[in-house]
Amino acid sequence: MNIQIRVKAAGKRKSMFELQGKTIPEGIESVERLITHLVVENVREYNTKTIDAPFFQYLTQQEYEDALHIGKVSFNDRKNERQQDEQQAVDNALQCFKDGLYRVLVNETEITGDTSFELKEGDVLTFIRLTMLAGRRF
Repeated sequence: MNIQIRVKAAGKRKSMFELQGKTIPEGIESVERLITHLVVENVREYNTKTIDAPFFQYLTQQEYEDALHIGKVSFNDRKNERQQDEQQAVDNALQCFKDGLYRVLVNETEITGDTSFELKEGDVLTFIRLTMLAGRRF
């Protein structure tokens, strides 16, 4: 099933990234399973990136325009040689969700740990990152 994902930060009107299409399996009905699936997919994608960059790096015009649309222009390489642990990443993401560091919305409805939901083709999944204020004087 194809869905759209966006990431926002609290206090910002504009999304951190434009809508990105993702394919997920049918039958995900809990927020824990949804987060687990997305984190495992992202860790595997990260672990398959090349570590050593070529001697001469360049982007084609199309790659540059695509990166501008997403909001991040990079060469898509890794700086760290270590493979990331999937289970540790999942545990961290679930703990952050339970601690309230980010919220998850399906279309415009917030889902919580005890909320059952059904994703449909074309739904928009929004992650809102909540940040702590520190070091400012009011």
